Amino acid sequence: MARVSSPRSFLRQLDLTTLDLFALTCETGSLTKAAERGQLATSAVSKRIAELESLAGTPLLLRHARGVRPTPAGDLLLRHAQDILLEVDDLRAGLREYARGMRGLVRLSANASAVEQFLPEDIAAFTGKHPEIRIDLRQATSRMVARAVREGTADIGICSPSDEAKGLEVRPYRSERLVLVVPRTHVLGRYRKLAYEQTLDHAQIGLRDSSLVQETLTHEAHLVRRALRQRIEVDSLSAMCRMIECGLGLGVMPEGAFRTMGEARRLRAVPLTDAWADRMLNLYAVNFADLPAAASHLVSTLAS
Repeated sequence: MARVSSPRSFLRQLDLTTLDLFALTCETGSLTKAAERGQLATSAVSKRIAELESLAGTPLLLRHARGVRPTPAGDLLLRHAQDILLEVDDLRAGLREYARGMRGLVRLSANASAVEQFLPEDIAAFTGKHPEIRIDLRQATSRMVARAVREGTADIGICSPSDEAKGLEVRPYRSERLVLVVPRTHVLGRYRKLAYEQTLDHAQIGLRDSSLVQETLTHEAHLVRRALRQRIEVDSLSAMCRMIECGLGLGVMPEGAFRTMGEARRLRAVPLTDAWADRMLNLYAVNFADLPAAASHLVSTLAS
């Protein structure tokens, strides 16, 4: 017989069908029975076994009157073949789970409003049903969220509508209402509701990185020819609450976020009467139909 080929050459010439037929032959002790189970002609199975022996460089089966049995080299090959075929079955099952969306990674980008109000509970409910799906959540401003979706660094985005989101496919996620947050003893805290214009005499706490809310507040101040007295900028709504509690200024945030992190503090939320205070948070994707199965499952959960 020929000498055993190099490892790479051996792997290139070895195929799973032949390994499976060899295992069937050893299991049944017969080329004919292996051919029946493999739905092939006996001559085809015999030819494949002969090619496998040529590739191995040594006999793998002993032929006798009642059938065949593996040689010592055949026993070695059989043990490895069974391990390889089991690994292939595991691989197939794993890939099927990815294809069905039962396993995978979803890249999700969301603004602070979504992250601090709704997503923790929604993601917890989702992962409870789909424990093998990982979610890579990145927080960013609404414009940065839309840009991440457009550029392909996020599968799904959750944010407020913006010019950056134009052209992306959209589905509604949640509605929210913006409120003015003040210390409980603040003069504006006695109002049941007020217009944002009424707050411009007071120092404000802003969100860094030009959030859409911050842009709206600046625009509203310009409309009435007033300067926005922004004393400090912070990176998160929880930091905003802490600054307001310490008397550094007033802040505007979603009512749901205030309920989560502000009610336990010495703060009060006053509803704003401005039309822009009612907002939508949307789900965005380049094309929802083309999302990986795992991401589609998440969209279905969030959109419901």
